[in-house]
Parts: sequence; C-alpha cells; structure tokens
Amino acid sequence: MINKTARWLWPLAFCSTAVQAVHLDVEIKGEANRIQAGFCRTPSAVGCDLPPQLAINLNLPPKTLPLDGSNGKMIFLSDFRDFAGGPNRTPNPGFQAALNALNPGELVRYRALGYLEYWQAATQEWAAAPDNVRIKLSGGIDPALVITDYNQCGGQLFCFADGIGNQNAVTLYTGSGISGNPEMLVDVAGNSGTLHTHLNWFLENNQGVIGGPVGAYRVEMQMMSNQRDEPSEPFYIMFNAGLPVADFSEALQQLIGLQPPPDSQPQPVIKPIANAGDDRVVRLGTLVTVDGSASSDPQPGPLSLSFNWQQTTGPSVTLSANNQVATTFTPQQAGNYTFKLAVSDGAETNYDEVSVTVPRRGDIDLDGDVDRIDVALILLAVQKNSAIAANDVRDVDGNGVINNADAHAAKAICTLRLCAPTRR
Repeated sequence: MINKTARWLWPLAFCSTAVQAVHLDVEIKGEANRIQAGFCRTPSAVGCDLPPQLAINLNLPPKTLPLDGSNGKMIFLSDFRDFAGGPNRTPNPGFQAALNALNPGELVRYRALGYLEYWQAATQEWAAAPDNVRIKLSGGIDPALVITDYNQCGGQLFCFADGIGNQNAVTLYTGSGISGNPEMLVDVAGNSGTLHTHLNWFLENNQGVIGGPVGAYRVEMQMMSNQRDEPSEPFYIMFNAGLPVADFSEALQQLIGLQPPPDSQPQPVIKPIANAGDDRVVRLGTLVTVDGSASSDPQPGPLSLSFNWQQTTGPSVTLSANNQVATTFTPQQAGNYTFKLAVSDGAETNYDEVSVTVPRRGDIDLDGDVDRIDVALILLAVQKNSAIAANDVRDVDGNGVINNADAHAAKAICTLRLCAPTRR
C-alpha cells in the first residue's frame, strides 16, 4: 500500500540529475521460450540508479520500481535534464543483460506500444500528448537490414545487409500512436550472454526541433528476441521534462494510485487467431501455396496484422515470401513439410502450423511405396469420375486429369511383384 501522506515528502533525486549523470537500465534475460524485462534482479546487474529516498518514501523494496496501480506494469523513471543526455535528451533507460542471461548471438529488439501520454501541472491529468510534440528513440538498427540466414551470412549467426551504414530509422511516439519503425534491434548478446547498450531519447516537435512543453511524458514498450517466441510483459518509461519535484511527484503518484473500478473485471487479453490453413497432401514437384488469410484479430492491437512463415520440418525449401499472408514453395523431395505461422497485431502474437505431405510419385495410399493398391485407387477414381483437387497425387502424370494413363504411369514406377496388371 502506498503511503499517500508522504506524497509531497520524497525529494526525487531528479532535482540533482541536472548536475550529475544517472545510469538506469532495463535488465533483459531469457527464460525458456520467453524474454523477460526487469530491473536490477540479478546481483551483478548495473544501471540501478533509482534515488534512494524515492524507494524509501514509496515503500519500495530495494532495487524495485514503482508499478502502475491499474495494471501492475513497471514504470522506469528518467529525466530529459540528466547530465549525460543534455537538455531534452537522455540515454536512459538503457538495456543490459548480465552474465549468461541470454544465449550467445541472441538478437534483442524492442517493440513500441500504445501512444505518448502527457501530464501538465495546469490540468493535473494524464492525457494523450499534444499534436505538436513527440518522443524520438534513435540508435537502434532497422530489423530489415539484419540477416539471420546461416548460409547468406557465411556461417555466422547473423550479418547486415548492404546499406547498414546509412540507415537512419527511428521510432516516434506521438499522442495518436507509433510511427517510424515500431520495432528496432537493440543489440546482440556476446559470447558470455551479456549486452549493454544505451539508445537515445529525444523530446522534440514534429519538425524534429529539440524541445517541447514542460510536463511529464510516458511511453510503453516490450522486449523481443529472435530466439524466443514470447515477448516480455510491457512496461512504461516516464520522463520528467522540466517539472518541479513536487509536480513530477504528483504525476507519478496519480499513476501509482490508480485502481481499477471495484466492480470491474480486468479485460482478458485475446491474442490474434493464427490460421495457417488445413493440412494437405500434394503431388511432388508442384507449386504449393500455404495461406494465413483465415487469421483474424478479435481484439485489435495497435498495428495491422503481420505475418511470418518459418519452415520447421522437412527437406529444406525456399519460400517465396516469409512475411506475407501467403507464401509458396515447390517441393523437390518426398517428405513431410511443416510450416509455422506467427501472426502479430503489434501487442500480442499467436502461432499455428500447417503440414504438407509430399509422397513419392505414384504413392496414392501414402504407405511409402508404389504397388497395385495405388494403381487400384487411381482406377477407382477413373471409374467414379472423381473430381480432381489442386496438386492431386492421383494425377501421376500431372496433366490435370485422372485417367488410365495415370494408372499405367504408376505401374511403370512400381518395382514390387504385386504390381502385376490389375483386372477391372
């Protein structure tokens, strides 16, 4: 419980940050298939410069952060006047992972969420930021310029595309949402599973001129990894842009003291519905389409649905487009191919898989060989004038119809004794 009587007593050390640098970091670590974001949870962690008096007067345990009273999300605190950044800019918070917190070569990126919030002393309320101000986050790397294909990178875990030296992508938080690149690469873990990086935060107007209205600002983000499917829980970063200590204290206390209405239930988080389509059996050597267009988003997120396809089993194939709603490939070997579809709405991600079975040519019953049973199944389809499906395995010669020529083709492929002529 927060001590409301102390709300004006704790002298935020931000009054001294104008004359000394602070070091505040988001601590990153991997746990199974999820990336975690926290604050000073590891004994060797650095970047823990929270003002001691702040923790004491808010009854915060050592090395913890204030939490939003409405949803329990962490609130990292920063100041656009800190010595290291200069007026209206700051490198805090940075991002760091302690020894063995990540896998060597693990790529960590952030995802911007929500919109820019603003608090001013005149209204004493949090609201969307004015149209003429934004917070810019720069220094990250555009994910489109990062290649993780082992073969393209000459045996390395990752490499950069041409033009990396000229990239100038940024993330922009505004009162209406996120623009620029919502996701950017922060850093890559070293051989000991560590990283430590500070990007650059700027308060500016829409023309990029440094500066903005005096007040408190808040943004939201989460961390992601190329080696883990689940992102971190979202967290907030609250910046002081010139407010006196008492006013910044009031802005923070309003967030900490917020409580959901007593009779309301938290709205359940509904992830996008990923639908990679039905499993199927297709003919060897034909163009196959896997389609995620049946995916949907019952609880729309901040972004339109995005798609990412990844092959998980089967002989290696080249997909025509990994990040489109549908993609194609041509199997040149018999086998079972599985593809994983990730569908994201900018806040939540969900997954589905589709299996494509590609038997050897003439293997109609999928038992691994071609025999008289396969021939009989083709002849039965001819007798019943069965409809032909796309990439139908009974169309052995691939001419678009199922007829006696397909049965003869299957018999020609078979080397088993049971492939003696089948009477009709």
